[in-house]
Amino acid sequence: MNYRSLFSDLRYRGFVRSAKRNYHIAEGVSHYVLFSPGKGTGGNFTVVARKAVDYLVRRLGGKRAVTSADALAACKRSKFLNDRFEVLNALYVLVGTKRARISKMVGQTLYFDVRKHAG
Repeated sequence: MNYRSLFSDLRYRGFVRSAKRNYHIAEGVSHYVLFSPGKGTGGNFTVVARKAVDYLVRRLGGKRAVTSADALAACKRSKFLNDRFEVLNALYVLVGTKRARISKMVGQTLYFDVRKHAG
């Protein structure tokens, strides 16, 4: 992975408050970066491919009350989204870019409403 191109020309897109963490979403040319602040000056980042997010919208656009398990089942044959955490991170990107919203949370389970169109 080329970190010079990964972090160059990032634009801040939004903020997501989830069950356990908060995420800041930045958009690059071909990817999104989720930043989750930690204690003090630390934190983590996760890279999500733009193609993975677009694929998720094509599969789930217009659906309501989608869990990460539902999204994983819908993307079972995807080469972009292979496990539940990748799907969950892509859903967080959709929320941060206003293409989805977290409709409810029951326990630790989040339910997402995914918009049909990107706009």
